[in-house]
Amino acid sequence: MTTDTSLLDHSDSALESAQATSGLNRSQFLRNGAKGGIALVAGGTMLGQVTGISFASSGGVSDNSTLQAAYAAESLAVFVYSAIIKNFHSFKHPKLKDLDYFKAALKNEQDHKAFLGKALASKTPTGLQLKIPSSALTSGHALLKTGVALETAFVQTYLGAVETLSSAELKTIAAKVATNEASHLSFIMDQFSGNAVLPSLPATGTVPDAAKALSPFIPNLLPRLEAAGFPHA
Repeated sequence: MTTDTSLLDHSDSALESAQATSGLNRSQFLRNGAKGGIALVAGGTMLGQVTGISFASSGGVSDNSTLQAAYAAESLAVFVYSAIIKNFHSFKHPKLKDLDYFKAALKNEQDHKAFLGKALASKTPTGLQLKIPSSALTSGHALLKTGVALETAFVQTYLGAVETLSSAELKTIAAKVATNEASHLSFIMDQFSGNAVLPSLPATGTVPDAAKALSPFIPNLLPRLEAAGFPHA
């Protein structure tokens, strides 16, 4: 299958400046803020710090750090589902099924991202460079395999956030999002392998665990999380 290069190396839609073409470099990363949050730093200039919610810290990972990472993951989800819909009929072996599902899933991810953006308000991070590796575009099978990996990471991370978040309100929201993401994972698993049944007790994961899975899609994500002080990143 011919790779559609229009799917590769796109920046987040929030970037409408020179950052949109230059992406992020080693001088741009997430760093601990003075109040225990993390900020996106570009060339030494602080672009935004997470504040505005009753954030707390548990197990070495602050609630605001988790929200920053979640926003990055949801930005990727919106990006990937948008690309799938745009090129839906070009994927073969197997052909993708149920375009309406992918459109509905995209709406879910947009809702998640919008909620996180509202929570972070003017402190929402910018400058996220997002891409889909060419290996994920070689066939319908490769794309579905990638979808399983991404949705697995999303489910595990939100479930893990229920354990690590200190805010009771955020714990509830994380559980709700995990439930929604599990429905996405079940659907894609069914298309990929014919088995839509998830484990009786799905595994949980940490933000650094998810970062390892997402790093091919969000360049330099692991170094940013390490700079932000995530344990075991």
